[in-house]
Amino acid sequence: MDVNRVYLLIILVLSPGVSRTSKIICDDRFILVFVNRTRTMERMAAQCEDQKPLLTPIFIPNVEVRVANRQNITISQQGNEVLSHLNLFLNVTQHVKTPACMSQQLKQLTRNLKAVKGLVNKAWRQVNNDTDITEEASFVSSEALSTISSDIMDIFHRFVKLLQGKVSLLLNTLCDGSTR
Repeated sequence: MDVNRVYLLIILVLSPGVSRTSKIICDDRFILVFVNRTRTMERMAAQCEDQKPLLTPIFIPNVEVRVANRQNITISQQGNEVLSHLNLFLNVTQHVKTPACMSQQLKQLTRNLKAVKGLVNKAWRQVNNDTDITEEASFVSSEALSTISSDIMDIFHRFVKLLQGKVSLLLNTLCDGSTR
């Protein structure tokens, strides 16, 4: 899928008043667009010549999905967890110091992260009468803990896992309750 089509999908999803938006958000292929784009960025980043371990390790979210734990938390808690993970990724991609080649891939990843965050927020608002996800300060999932890494490539790998796991599960849950 070319870049123009991806941008068109993003515009359709994030634009207010688009009647087909919920169908697009609920289509599993939409997440695959972000997965494929991230894998492409990962391959491009792997080709950068000056790949050294980071001088300052980064904190990246633990994105593993444990079904038993997932069944014991509310949809609101799942939404908070996904947004927390996305915010942590955004913080890393915007503040880590890397060579120019890698920096370009991280800028593209930042745009993807912001688009996915907008997608999650849009899906949430559609299901919950235009209200935003409210932060539950008292909720800290055992899965929400961060991992420390010195390998910049972990960002790409873990973001793909987040998309395929927690983001997909959240969107499917939201869509099952609203449009399916």
